[in-house]
Amino acid sequence: MGNLGVHLAQQGQNICIIDTDVNGPGLHSLFDIQFSATLVDFLRDECKVNEIIYKPYRDLGLYIIPSKACEEDITSMFSSPGEAKDKMLEIIKFLKRQLQVDHVLFDCSPGINKSSLLTMNIADRATIVSTIDVQDIRGTYILSNMSSKLGTKANLLFNRTPKDKCDEINCIVAEFSKKLGTSLLGSLTFDETVARTWSRKLVIIEEQDCDYCQQLSSIATRLLIS
Repeated sequence: MGNLGVHLAQQGQNICIIDTDVNGPGLHSLFDIQFSATLVDFLRDECKVNEIIYKPYRDLGLYIIPSKACEEDITSMFSSPGEAKDKMLEIIKFLKRQLQVDHVLFDCSPGINKSSLLTMNIADRATIVSTIDVQDIRGTYILSNMSSKLGTKANLLFNRTPKDKCDEINCIVAEFSKKLGTSLLGSLTFDETVARTWSRKLVIIEEQDCDYCQQLSSIATRLLIS
């Protein structure tokens, strides 16, 4: 998600990434953000929305809203899911009105949980990231059904596909996506450059010419027009 957000910002878009994985947040580490207030603090009415927005790069229209770890999910902080949704929409309205943000990206926790479902209900489009692992495939099937019930358009993206079986896998995932009724953004092959970062560095900044970054550029283009 971080690499995608940076890439879109490099193309002249104003982007905000919100870390909604409140049980295991990591976006702040990826961007080396030393935060004083986070999404969780705002949701608990402990600060104002402008206090949780960080700009890691002076020359890019990229904004980050980090989270801190807590045992609750987002919806449990409120008396009803509707109140939680209204509070999240307050952030989006501020981003669009005050910062002219073009796209808001939600970095959700893996799997199915109340926070992810809330986010899916807010977003115009949901991108389900999966691998070819059987368990991931099952989860993808459930998430796509939930997306359909919520009326949210779902895109499907496969990650870490083996390079030596790329063509074969692409045919399989295309058929799978068709059966689910989702738009297939494509697949990202396993890349040693990305693996070596241990999710602590942004390859889109340090290794722009790597295969992963070239693939990500194509994915980003499809995402914007899907």
